[in-house]
Amino acid sequence: MAISILSIIMAIGFNELRPDALPLFCPWSQSAVQNTFSGKVGIISIKEAAALFHADQAVFIDARPEFAYDQGHIQGALCLPWEAAEDKCFDVVTEIPEGKKIITYCDGATCDLCDHLAIFLRDLGFEDVQALTNGWSLWQQHGLPAAIPETAMQEH
Repeated sequence: MAISILSIIMAIGFNELRPDALPLFCPWSQSAVQNTFSGKVGIISIKEAAALFHADQAVFIDARPEFAYDQGHIQGALCLPWEAAEDKCFDVVTEIPEGKKIITYCDGATCDLCDHLAIFLRDLGFEDVQALTNGWSLWQQHGLPAAIPETAMQEH
């Protein structure tokens, strides 16, 4: 037991002496984790995304599979499932109005489809692309405009 405690104290001490010391505790908040995704994609808050939606300054792109999009999506969102992005991208990108910010989204706090899609769009040359993490759930929780078919409503 004493050896373990001594080892921990020594490890912490050596870590503190390093010029590139490792943090002792990781910032596990969702925003802290998402903000570091590949360093290539910005994360947008639900508040900012809603403001851009209401000002008609952004186009939303759903990265979820097509069946999930068909069950419900952000009103006016385009469907570009991440797994089919290469095959369907040119059909979708022609619908993106010039000068609008692009916001990709998926669903679930750990879903990274929107991050991958945002990076993919950036690699295609779109500069103003951000990801809305857990976008579909947050959009619904905030009562923002959504397109939900009647058949999907009846299933719930």
